[in-house]
Amino acid sequence: MEIEIFEEDGDHTLSLDNEHADFTIDVDPASKTYHSRMRLKDDVYYRTQRYEYRITTDPIKVETRLVERKDEPPERYCVKDGVVLESDILAERGDRMTGMTQEFIDDLKKEVEWHTDWVGDPVAMYILSLHPELISADDFRRYLRQLSEKIKSSTQKIEKALESDETGLVVTDEYEMSGRTIWYPLAKQEKMSEEESNKAIEHAEKVKKRLFDKNSKEYVGISEDEFRGGAQILKTVDIFLNKKDAPTKKETRASVSFGAKAGAFIFQWIWLFFVVSIGLWLLSLIVSIVQYSFAFALIISGVWAFVLAIVRGYR
Repeated sequence: MEIEIFEEDGDHTLSLDNEHADFTIDVDPASKTYHSRMRLKDDVYYRTQRYEYRITTDPIKVETRLVERKDEPPERYCVKDGVVLESDILAERGDRMTGMTQEFIDDLKKEVEWHTDWVGDPVAMYILSLHPELISADDFRRYLRQLSEKIKSSTQKIEKALESDETGLVVTDEYEMSGRTIWYPLAKQEKMSEEESNKAIEHAEKVKKRLFDKNSKEYVGISEDEFRGGAQILKTVDIFLNKKDAPTKKETRASVSFGAKAGAFIFQWIWLFFVVSIGLWLLSLIVSIVQYSFAFALIISGVWAFVLAIVRGYR
């Protein structure tokens, strides 16, 4: 997933892009809300959602709840004012995909309640970065470092535990659809029979349970979801550790080089010089009683243009 941050003129926008869809997240720190706009790349489909969020500091985490969701085309609402429109969803889908429809409704009902965002969610990290009044810059960086070390050290524990696995299980990123996983190298899997594959799956699940179950003596300190998304979490952490604050308007103006200012001043002076000189020359022709000479008009226009350039430069 590619992540970009855009902050200008008071806007706070996070762009997320993967192979299937792109997301635009607009955060309003003042109201503690954000809008999410999703677009599928291989179909004409858009999803717009509005969330409220709140931050806790001990421990540091972001909680959110879904307030509104709109899908299109055609335009239809699934959630309004924090309420799942179950009757509308059932009326639209009817008896089609009954089990999936009920699962969809159940998931929405969880979304509209306050819940903790996934620790590796880039939106949650971005929200934390926008509230220095709650989480200082130092505390935020410490939080990110701790998360990074948690993922790295836990992955090392998993790799160490697998060294004694007689079947050859390893930590692998070869299977893109699965993310980082505990499985066999692709070359070995391709040689497995169906029976061998079934036994391998059963064995791998037992190993995962030992490593990711909090009640296990071999628990490594992270969930399986955190392990699977570990590479992306580390990438996201690096982005926010290297994120620079958007410059203020005063800083932006001050960053303009002296050479650029001087060049702009000279160009402005020359332009005004010609405009004013032509104006005075025409005036000298019309107002004959003044009896301006052309040379005098050029001198006066030069002085006038210089004064105007200085005045405009200090506005």
